[in-house]
Amino acid sequence: MPQSRQVVLIRHPTVVAAMRGVCYGQSDVDLATDWEDSLMDSLSLLRGLPCSEKPITIWHSDLKRTSRPAGWIAQQLGIGTSASKDLRERDFGSWQSKRWDDIPKKEVLRCHEMLESPDTYRPGGGETTCEVQERAYRWLQTLLKQDNSSATIVAVAHSGSIAAIAGAICELHPLEWTPYYLKPSQNLVLQAR
Repeated sequence: MPQSRQVVLIRHPTVVAAMRGVCYGQSDVDLATDWEDSLMDSLSLLRGLPCSEKPITIWHSDLKRTSRPAGWIAQQLGIGTSASKDLRERDFGSWQSKRWDDIPKKEVLRCHEMLESPDTYRPGGGETTCEVQERAYRWLQTLLKQDNSSATIVAVAHSGSIAAIAGAICELHPLEWTPYYLKPSQNLVLQAR
């Protein structure tokens, strides 16, 4: 039976105020200033791990709102970083970078379908929830298959990809993912096989 591995998922810090009210999804947006302080809880968690469980790299999506914090955490721990597009937020298609107020209200009112119809509903013609989960969980499964160490797997990612990974690990329907949609800079610790 495969060994259980600890997985620490950290949501990126708060983005710039100019992006409030914007469906930014996979857009490459900047972080608000002084974001480093918001990651101290996650840094303390990682520093406190037993030597055998210390991470050997900090993973992140290829977007700067995750790569910058991942780089900062890695620097504090004296380790490297690796990027994976599989950790990106949902692709919102034609909604990408639009203000929520500029998206037709009848479409925004269908957002519940992201959870209720996860295999068919595509907000803005973008990704289904199942597609987000398949690519995000693929990242984790690849690591679990190629590395038998006890090192903790760590990623700075996005709320949607984090919830999707947690849902896969815990075998939950998307309607049950609500506790895993993290606030900026929050972390989640799970066990995966």
